[in-house]
Amino acid sequence: MSAIQAARNYVAWAFRRATVQAIEVQRNAYYRVRETPQGRALLKTAEFLRAPSSNRTRRRTAHDYVARAQPPVMDPAKGYAFTSVEKFEKFDTVLAAARDLFQRKKAAIDAEREGFDSWDEERRQKYLKRKDNFLRNLLDDADLREKPTLVDFALSDSVLGMATRYLGTVPYLCRVDLVYSLPRAAADNISSQLFHVDPEGLTQVKFFIHVFDVGEAEGPFTFIPADESTRILAEIRKLRRRQGKPNIGRYQDEEIAAVGGDGSIVRLKAPAGGGVAIDTSRCLHMGSRVQPGASRLCLYLQYCTTLEPTNVFDVDRLKPDPVRHLAVKHSTEPNANRVGPSAQMA
Repeated sequence: MSAIQAARNYVAWAFRRATVQAIEVQRNAYYRVRETPQGRALLKTAEFLRAPSSNRTRRRTAHDYVARAQPPVMDPAKGYAFTSVEKFEKFDTVLAAARDLFQRKKAAIDAEREGFDSWDEERRQKYLKRKDNFLRNLLDDADLREKPTLVDFALSDSVLGMATRYLGTVPYLCRVDLVYSLPRAAADNISSQLFHVDPEGLTQVKFFIHVFDVGEAEGPFTFIPADESTRILAEIRKLRRRQGKPNIGRYQDEEIAAVGGDGSIVRLKAPAGGGVAIDTSRCLHMGSRVQPGASRLCLYLQYCTTLEPTNVFDVDRLKPDPVRHLAVKHSTEPNANRVGPSAQMA
């Protein structure tokens, strides 16, 4: 390698490292601001002023829609509500569509992981450091066009209505996906296996709905209600300051226990169709601690009050319905990879 090429490689490496560090600093600053009442008020005002006309339209439409649809209620203080098949219409068709897509995707994943125990150590360690070795997002835009049942479910009154009532605005439907959790084959927990809050905006709603039964072995989605999360986060910040540790956005089980958080933990074990609608920007959560021989598959829906990375939905199909069109009209090719201020820090 020439000296010039070596210098170029070093500059590229230094730039990438500086970018990662800058994003980390920005993310930690955002979390600190968001976790105080004054900071939340400031960010809420800034969020509204980015698009005041659009935000007013979304709020007015939400008020009329919720009054008409009478959707289920999420607890505003605790930031979640359990869901069940009884709250959904024609959920058997949703399960059938999800399971059909899953079976097609699973064969490729099984082939990729085949013979893991016989891999050399270097290959094993590289694989174990990848988040997608234990948590896979399975669907793309083509899958959703093939199976519009999933998008229609995400836009149904019992689902979109619940998110709208909680958020006080017609949100952006950002993601419709199947999330597949697998055993990680490592002793330590990383990434989303650790407690955290999500960075998108001040508030959002995500649905995690079981496609198959989930018990302890399947590594159930695990969370702490919003009111308790607020207390726990404040206590952990104090604890870390006393210990001289940085306030990074992932929290060890021992830290949760040290501030008396164990008693507030909720583990989502339920049959197929059971699930939760939850504000993951306010509620500490983690999951995918799957035991050997088990797996977990969830239908995953995300509703945001800020523009975040999004699927590209079939917007034209939904134009006749003012509420549902408002939820997806941001979803066009130019916006598909758009990253809002908070999502850049994810």
